Order: sequence, then C-alpha cells, then structure tokens
Amino acid sequence: MAIITLTTDFGIKDYFVSSVKGAILKELPDVTIIDISHHVSPFDISEAAYIIRNSYDEFPKGSIHIIGVNSLSTPDQRPICARINGHYFICGDNGILSLICHNELPEEIYEITIHPEGIDSLFPVKNCFVPVACHLARGGLPSLLGPKRNEIKQLNELKPVYREDKVLIGYVIYIDHFGNVVTNITRKQFDEVAAGRKYNIILRQKDFSITDIKIIYDHYHDVIHDFSKEFQAMGRTLCVFNSAGFLEVTLYKSNPVVSSGANQLMGLKKGDTITVEFEDE
Repeated sequence: MAIITLTTDFGIKDYFVSSVKGAILKELPDVTIIDISHHVSPFDISEAAYIIRNSYDEFPKGSIHIIGVNSLSTPDQRPICARINGHYFICGDNGILSLICHNELPEEIYEITIHPEGIDSLFPVKNCFVPVACHLARGGLPSLLGPKRNEIKQLNELKPVYREDKVLIGYVIYIDHFGNVVTNITRKQFDEVAAGRKYNIILRQKDFSITDIKIIYDHYHDVIHDFSKEFQAMGRTLCVFNSAGFLEVTLYKSNPVVSSGANQLMGLKKGDTITVEFEDE
C-alpha cells in the first residue's frame, strides 16, 4: 500500500490540509496519508528540513513526501520531484532538498511540467503536487513528470565553527513544541572537538546574564538525584543530545503554556549562537 506524507506550514485552522487529503483520497481511496507536521513556521524551509530529515527515513522505501512550505511556483522556483535514499520528495525548488540531503545531490531530479494548470495556481500543493504523488503511488514513472535535471537550488547552512582559542560556536536551528532549543552541534562533532576535555556551555539569558552549563546529560531525568523530590528539578536548565543527535538546551518537564520554555527563559531564537568553551587538557 502506498504511503504519502504531508509536511506544510498550513496549520489546521483553515481548509488547506483537509482539501489536500480529500484530493488524494478522491484519486486513491486506499492510500495511507501520514501527517508529519502542519505547524512549520510560515515559509520556514530550514525548520521544515529539520523536521523532515529526522523523520522521513523511518518510513518504508518508496514513500512519497509532499512538502508544502514556500511552495508557490515562480520563474526561479519551479516544482520538482526528487528521489533521495529511495524516497520521493515533491516540493518547490526552493533549496529545502539541499538541506534534507545535506548538500548531496538526490539520486534523481525531475522538473514537474505535467498538469501545467496546477503548477502556477495559488494552491500548487493540491493542484500540482497531489496529482504527481498519486501518479507515483500508482507505480507511474517519475520520468513522465517532466525533463530530468542535474541540479537543485543549494542553500548553505551555518555550520558549527571551532576556533583556535578552544571555542566551539554553534547556532540555534529549531525551537520545538516544548520550547526546547536545538542547536546544529551534533554529538559526533562535539565528541571529536572535545576529545575528553572539560567544557562550559554558555547561554545568553533575557537580562544578558550568563548561564554556564558544565554537563551534557544522557537522559532528561539524569538531572534528578532523588526521585522522591522530582518536583524540585522541575524547570531546571540542562543540556542533552536529543533523539536526532543534536545538542539541545531544555528545562526539565517545563510546560511553555503555563510557564516559560527554555527558549523564553534564555531569550534564545533561531539563528542565535551557543558557545562551548573547552578547558586546557
């Protein structure tokens, strides 16, 4: 059974998501539709890329992923279909695929020229992407979608920088539902640079004071020494490498709806720097 996933910045208040699903089911009543996320910040392709690249490979090979983020067609951003690691992605050529496949070229790339009436519509996700996804789900050849291409639009991600003064500088790339602050420093990069040395992780707070963290925990609950007094740890600042392998700043069991999340407490937003200072060996 074919699987089609949806990632958009549409939210769920309006009719857009239900309209897309209805259009798919009208063509393929038995298809499986999976929502990855519809709460991507408007037009934020880097946020969408983080979500997709950490989830798509959990689906079976051959899955079809529709990306409805910054998807309107323009003269320099045409709709494309690409195969990455055995998965099909349908989106605008806005640079998001370069972030998903880490600047490596997809295995196949086709510019979508079929269904021209839908390509330049105000709702290309439904009028163009859905027919393409259904074509692939039926076993149709991607080569029938349009001319083959050899390149996609490239976006250069900010990468962590290690300076000669023993400082590693990373950047905030994502704020999750809990207000956790995700940086682009991976466990592998950190371990290679740290080489067993002690370190201080420097965070900026709203009042520009400094929070200095000296331990990266393996689990969120490792911050608790006595579970009979767990309530005393509520809201404590800590760092972990999250399930996707990225350094994350969090508050233990914080509820950003009731109180501040880590991003609010630290005054951190996407693009801000996180500094790790290493001590001499």
